[in-house]
Amino acid sequence: MEQDLELSTASGSRNTDYLCSQNRYKTAGLNLITKEADPLNRRRIQLRLTPLGVRIKDELLNELNGLHNHSGNGIQEATENK
Repeated sequence: MEQDLELSTASGSRNTDYLCSQNRYKTAGLNLITKEADPLNRRRIQLRLTPLGVRIKDELLNELNGLHNHSGNGIQEATENK
Protein backbone atom coordinates (compact mmCIF):
# COMPACT_ATOMS: atom_id res chain seq x y z
CA MET A 1 0.00 0.00 0.00
CA GLU A 2 2.77 2.43 0.89
CA GLN A 3 4.34 2.01 -2.54
CA ASP A 4 1.03 2.54 -4.35
CA LEU A 5 0.31 5.72 -2.40
CA GLU A 6 3.95 6.84 -2.18
CA LEU A 7 3.90 6.87 1.65
CA SER A 8 6.60 5.91 4.10
CA THR A 9 6.00 2.75 6.12
CA ALA A 10 5.53 4.86 9.26
CA SER A 11 3.00 7.11 7.53
CA GLY A 12 1.06 4.13 6.15
CA SER A 13 0.94 2.53 9.59
CA ARG A 14 -0.13 5.76 11.28
CA ASN A 15 -2.87 6.45 8.72
CA THR A 16 -4.30 2.94 8.82
CA ASP A 17 -4.32 3.00 12.65
CA TYR A 18 -7.16 5.54 12.49
CA LEU A 19 -9.22 3.08 10.46
CA CYS A 20 -8.89 0.32 13.11
CA SER A 21 -11.06 -0.06 16.21
CA GLN A 22 -8.37 1.62 18.32
CA ASN A 23 -5.73 4.05 17.11
CA ARG A 24 -2.12 4.24 18.26
CA TYR A 25 -3.06 6.56 21.11
CA LYS A 26 -5.45 3.87 22.41
CA THR A 27 -8.51 5.97 21.64
CA ALA A 28 -11.49 4.82 19.61
CA GLY A 29 -10.85 4.56 15.90
CA LEU A 30 -13.30 4.18 13.03
CA ASN A 31 -13.43 0.35 13.16
CA LEU A 32 -13.36 0.04 9.37
CA ILE A 33 -10.38 -2.35 9.06
CA THR A 34 -8.38 -4.90 11.02
CA LYS A 35 -4.63 -5.35 10.85
CA GLU A 36 -3.15 -8.85 11.02
CA ALA A 37 0.37 -10.15 10.57
CA ASP A 38 0.83 -11.97 7.26
CA PRO A 39 1.37 -15.64 8.19
CA LEU A 40 3.80 -16.07 5.28
CA ASN A 41 5.81 -12.91 5.94
CA ARG A 42 5.71 -11.55 9.49
CA ARG A 43 7.09 -8.18 8.32
CA ARG A 44 3.94 -7.56 6.28
CA ILE A 45 0.55 -6.57 7.66
CA GLN A 46 -2.69 -7.66 6.02
CA LEU A 47 -5.55 -5.16 6.08
CA ARG A 48 -9.10 -6.50 6.06
CA LEU A 49 -12.42 -4.70 6.08
CA THR A 50 -14.58 -5.17 9.16
CA PRO A 51 -18.34 -5.77 8.70
CA LEU A 52 -18.82 -2.01 9.14
CA GLY A 53 -16.12 -1.34 6.54
CA VAL A 54 -17.82 -3.73 4.10
CA ARG A 55 -21.19 -2.05 4.67
CA ILE A 56 -19.77 1.43 4.05
CA LYS A 57 -17.88 0.21 0.96
CA ASP A 58 -21.08 -1.32 -0.41
CA GLU A 59 -23.09 1.83 0.31
CA LEU A 60 -20.49 3.99 -1.43
CA LEU A 61 -20.40 1.71 -4.46
CA ASN A 62 -24.21 1.70 -4.65
CA GLU A 63 -24.27 5.48 -4.43
CA LEU A 64 -21.58 5.87 -7.09
CA ASN A 65 -23.32 3.37 -9.35
CA GLY A 66 -26.58 5.26 -8.85
CA LEU A 67 -24.92 8.52 -9.86
CA HIS A 68 -23.44 6.84 -12.91
CA ASN A 69 -26.70 5.19 -13.96
CA HIS A 70 -28.78 8.32 -13.34
CA SER A 71 -26.67 10.87 -15.19
CA GLY A 72 -24.26 8.92 -17.30
CA ASN A 73 -21.41 11.01 -15.90
CA GLY A 74 -20.90 9.23 -12.56
CA ILE A 75 -18.14 10.39 -10.31
CA GLN A 76 -17.01 13.25 -12.52
CA GLU A 77 -20.37 15.02 -12.28
CA ALA A 78 -20.58 14.47 -8.51
CA THR A 79 -17.17 16.04 -7.91
CA GLU A 80 -17.80 18.98 -10.24
CA ASN A 81 -20.95 19.98 -8.32
CA LYS A 82 -19.10 20.58 -5.04
